[in-house]
Amino acid sequence: MLEASKFNLTPSVMERIQENFGSFTIPKGRVLVDLGQVSPSLYFIQKGVMRTYYLRGSEDITSLLVSDGDVVCIAESFFLQKLSKEVLETLEDTTVYSISYDVYRKLIEEDVHMAGLAVKLLEQHLVNFTDKVKVFKYLSVEQRIEYYINHPSSVFRRIPDHYIATYLGTTGATFSRCLKAIGPERFKQVH
Repeated sequence: MLEASKFNLTPSVMERIQENFGSFTIPKGRVLVDLGQVSPSLYFIQKGVMRTYYLRGSEDITSLLVSDGDVVCIAESFFLQKLSKEVLETLEDTTVYSISYDVYRKLIEEDVHMAGLAVKLLEQHLVNFTDKVKVFKYLSVEQRIEYYINHPSSVFRRIPDHYIATYLGTTGATFSRCLKAIGPERFKQVH
């Protein structure tokens, strides 16, 4: 499950994970956390794609795109057990391992190795977030699109372009226009 994250896990940690994480497949289009709900679980994606989004007026704006090997939850809602201001949904049939908030808290409070794993996951998330801020701060829309479609974690061509467009802070029309300008020969990695 965590091989994609490249964490070296001890046998005891692997055993704790297997004992406490449920595995299941969620159909495409399923909302796991809706606005005004408390995020009940943390999900490790084995295969599939999810997104989080918020509403601006009647428009939904994608705030996060995650896929194979990623960890996802509505962070503020899950960690603080507050009502969510975002929605978490599947964009493909998605196989996950999940852990409830209560079990997560118990594991990290009782097991130093599980706490260490949680810290590593949060550190990686913070690094990824910092990289995203830099992309938005320093790159033009065209550069953001080219960066995204060539990034190893890109879900380009696995999901509708309008989700990627809002995630990158642009419109579907601008996204399409930029893709044509970039040209398919510059797509290093198309899924």
